[in-house]
Amino acid sequence: MNTIAIKCIQRDIDEIKTNSKDSPIVFANPIDDDFFVIEAVISGPSSTTYENGIFLLSIKFSEQYPFNPPKSVIFKRAIMHPNVDEYGNFMSELLKPDTWLPSMTIKNILEHIWARLAIPDVDSNECDLTRAHLYKTDRERFETMAREYSLKYAAAT
Repeated sequence: MNTIAIKCIQRDIDEIKTNSKDSPIVFANPIDDDFFVIEAVISGPSSTTYENGIFLLSIKFSEQYPFNPPKSVIFKRAIMHPNVDEYGNFMSELLKPDTWLPSMTIKNILEHIWARLAIPDVDSNECDLTRAHLYKTDRERFETMAREYSLKYAAAT
């Protein structure tokens, strides 16, 4: 087992725990002491269709972290967003091996996802084409659907 990766993940989680004031990150913790699978929660950005939503994510890391990006970042509940496919996979150029920077932390990843919720990237290759098309051509319908998904699947209980 790669101790460098585990130490980096532990450091990243500790950073979130100690620097979460005024942050959209609610928490990030390993699942069953497996530091290669992190469960995280972020709040939805205000003044967006995701406002007041609580979004549960699963982030899977390889033993090459932080030199390689996460293997996957998945929304665990349904969400309507151009950068999230129908299976919950979050898509971003930032998480591609050729653009990934080893200086990126879990906090950076979660803040990037939060920012993408507010401002989708619909003009890159890293988007769901159907959702991006709807976002571009019928924003009102898209936002209505996104709000409905948020109320149904991301409501704080």
